[in-house]
Amino acid sequence: SRRSCRRHPVRRLVPPRSAVASDAEMSTLEIVFRRSSVHLVHDLKCMDEGADLNDALLDFFVRLGQALVPENGLDLERPPVAFLGSHFYDVLCKGGATDGQSGHANVANWAKRRLGTGVFFQSDVGSLAVAVNETLRDDKGEDTGKHWWLALLLNLGPPSSPSEPVNVMLCLDSYSRGDTTFDPPSRTILAGADFHAYPMEVQNLSRAGCHVLIRFRAKGDGSAGPLPDPKASVIEVSGKKFYDPEVELDGDEKASPGPEGGGAGNQLHDGYMHFELDSECMTSGEHVLEYGGPGVYKPPLRLILKRRMNVFQRHVASFLRGYLRTEWSLGKAAAAAPATAVQTRPNDEAKVLDVPQQETANDCGFFMLEQIFLVLQLPPPTLRLLAKASVADLVALPWPKQQDILLRKEKLHSGLGSLFSAAQNAGCTDVEVLLRQDAELRQLLRASMVDEASTAFREAVEAWEVRQHCQESGGDAASEAKRRRVTAGSNGHSAT
Repeated sequence: SRRSCRRHPVRRLVPPRSAVASDAEMSTLEIVFRRSSVHLVHDLKCMDEGADLNDALLDFFVRLGQALVPENGLDLERPPVAFLGSHFYDVLCKGGATDGQSGHANVANWAKRRLGTGVFFQSDVGSLAVAVNETLRDDKGEDTGKHWWLALLLNLGPPSSPSEPVNVMLCLDSYSRGDTTFDPPSRTILAGADFHAYPMEVQNLSRAGCHVLIRFRAKGDGSAGPLPDPKASVIEVSGKKFYDPEVELDGDEKASPGPEGGGAGNQLHDGYMHFELDSECMTSGEHVLEYGGPGVYKPPLRLILKRRMNVFQRHVASFLRGYLRTEWSLGKAAAAAPATAVQTRPNDEAKVLDVPQQETANDCGFFMLEQIFLVLQLPPPTLRLLAKASVADLVALPWPKQQDILLRKEKLHSGLGSLFSAAQNAGCTDVEVLLRQDAELRQLLRASMVDEASTAFREAVEAWEVRQHCQESGGDAASEAKRRRVTAGSNGHSAT
């Protein structure tokens, strides 16, 4: 099914791409890695410009990332970030399940079959990544397409823990929605005009990914000439200015003659402005609107948008915690702490992060995949500790931007072509066999998933971890960082 997140036309950024060998040149049409398969014809077309990442590619790449991104990941008993497949959340909720506990029956053996009994609560698992495929709806409630976003649960543990935060959920959404109505409306005045002669007001501000929609109303009595053109308006978000909004007025511009039939007369602009922002603009926070252009109306309108958890996000948080509660009660860990198996309703709170937004209509799946690649670099203790991070600290991490996603798609496409070529040359379609036999292939594929931007994310988390340890111990950050470097050097790998 199509997963389109577009509400308005958006610009396309098209990187150059090396072609994968055609099926006429290559007889190996399908490769398999740990029960996930990719077909050269049916699946690779989902990496073309304007196509949606499909379920098969998502599952394949996540499993490949679990094996190649962590140090010695191919030999790990369990990955640091658990993933139960692209269909997990949908199946959890099917059949009229009212909560995660009742829905557990739909997926009762998924974790055990993939990872082992009680796996989420072992010391070598730091988090659970869940692909959420949300149905987007317009203001009338009509289906406008599907959209992927990532629910990342940190520090998995018993359903109630008085000592530390457990099962902390992060919402990582590259097509965030937000809406605020101003009551009374936010108002400004044409520079030099009388207060009541040329007022302009904003009644509503909404965001959907990189799109800003503003409901406005401007009036003029003709004493200072025609109303300024709303298409000349400028908006500033996250320190960047954006121009040339699309404007849609409700009906024709209204006007009446001025005194004795002359002058501009009474005028009204009542409608919507749509601005396109870029990937790095925060959804929450201040949106500064200069209606009609810089300095035309004073003061500029400082419109504040505060994101809050929506009903669907709360539903996801409650279901996933209910599922984990049942896993805990049925797993081996329950015998060690049976008193924690409480019957209260699962918490439906989550940390909703302002992460970079997608500029294209179809890249939500690739944003989610890149976010999973980033956290796969982190060892389990760091992932569990990250549950204590504030929303501000988490937002400050260098999450992937649109340009990062375009480069990642290019590298993954090239890496997949190399993998099909290796399978063809070896006469083997089992990717695990190929990886264990060919160190150069392992290095090439890992490089398609991890680069300098990935390293910057890991280093930012490590810097936060040092500050957190110092805050908890009362130590010095510089001394802690030096100690960790020495320890890492003696162990023969980078600090984590």
